Amino acid sequence: MMDRVCDGLPPAFPINGIVVVGVCAAGKTTLFRELQGLGIPVRAVAQEHSLVRGLFRCHGRHPLVLLTADWETVHRRRRLAWEPAFYRVEWLRLEEARSEADLIVQTDYRTPRQVADAVCRWWDRRLGLDRLAVDPATRAEVRRLAAWGLEWRQFSTRSQPSGE
Repeated sequence: MMDRVCDGLPPAFPINGIVVVGVCAAGKTTLFRELQGLGIPVRAVAQEHSLVRGLFRCHGRHPLVLLTADWETVHRRRRLAWEPAFYRVEWLRLEEARSEADLIVQTDYRTPRQVADAVCRWWDRRLGLDRLAVDPATRAEVRRLAAWGLEWRQFSTRSQPSGE
């Protein structure tokens, strides 16, 4: 029988693809769209499926980003009829993710683009892509290669010693 935590995630996902978790209305879906457009493979995972050890057991260890937002922000963004108690339940479900996260981003006072930029800077540094001086389309392609663990260094603009 398949572990329920594995439901909904495709079996093939890049080794360096980012898994994003967070409370409802923290910005997971928006970040997913932003990062996809920038060449970063990403999976947004709902709170009820964000038991990190189960995710990693099914799909291996991936960079984990946790998006957080206060109750007031969540309530304003979604205009939900939830009580704060429901938010606390979500927050507790993410306890494991908070301890395992490679990056935690508070989204309350950031635009979607600012959140995406923060994740991109972190991810580029993590993979050694932060020193590339290339156009955005090439950077997106390099990110796709790096996500799958493929060679991307031919795009490096650093000068190599001539050996003379």
